[in-house]
Amino acid sequence: MYSRKDQVELIKSIKITEGESKTIDCPFCYGRKKFSITNNAGTILWNCYKAACTSRGVYKKGMSLSSLRKRTNSIPLALVNQVRKIPEITSSPKHHSIVLDYLAENGCNPAVEQSLIKVAYAPADNRCLFFMNGGDGAVGRSLDGRKPKWMSYGDTSGVVTVGNSDHGVIVEDAPSACAVGATGRYTGIAILGTSLSTKQKQTMKSYRKITICLDNDAKKKAMLLLRQLQGQVDCTVKFINKDLKYSRESEIVRIISNEM
Repeated sequence: MYSRKDQVELIKSIKITEGESKTIDCPFCYGRKKFSITNNAGTILWNCYKAACTSRGVYKKGMSLSSLRKRTNSIPLALVNQVRKIPEITSSPKHHSIVLDYLAENGCNPAVEQSLIKVAYAPADNRCLFFMNGGDGAVGRSLDGRKPKWMSYGDTSGVVTVGNSDHGVIVEDAPSACAVGATGRYTGIAILGTSLSTKQKQTMKSYRKITICLDNDAKKKAMLLLRQLQGQVDCTVKFINKDLKYSRESEIVRIISNEM
């Protein structure tokens, strides 16, 4: 068994650029393609999925100067493009049964059919892509169990919004945002993180009301979001026992409107 210090020393020797995720042979137990490592804005996360292996952890490497400059737009994006690009080859979901099944099982079809969100299939990654509203970024859901479950592409500094209502509902992920937006009563919002950036706060302020709708396991995240939005917009929290993407439209409306 490797100590955390030993693991960090070995992890430092693995070359991984900012924004990159990859699956490799585990350097600790040598399990083939069992080791996942991600560089998220200078924070390195690693985990071995072999049951007998205990190697996992996180450490802050820090962001490179070029990435810090990129975040403040002090130099052209083309000079420091460390972001995973949106796949060049994508396809319509209607041509792939695996995507259609995923969309149907996760309450996405009504929103897709109403053109409230752009969805595509990335065959090389076997992921269902949910596009940000500007089309410059997307989040991709793995369809074959590979890690990470969700992967970001392009510019995902904003939020995924689905719907046209001035009552926004913050939910856990893009499919739940689809389910909420399809009601016509609310705009589903997936923030793709645990806290709000300045850009995301500005987006939230454009709504008349915000309801944070997360399950009890995400209570800490919900209260952090509430603190960030208090004084900025009329905001309330509602804890739920069932993910909204698995709920019927009428049930979603009752939950959010307190008509239980």
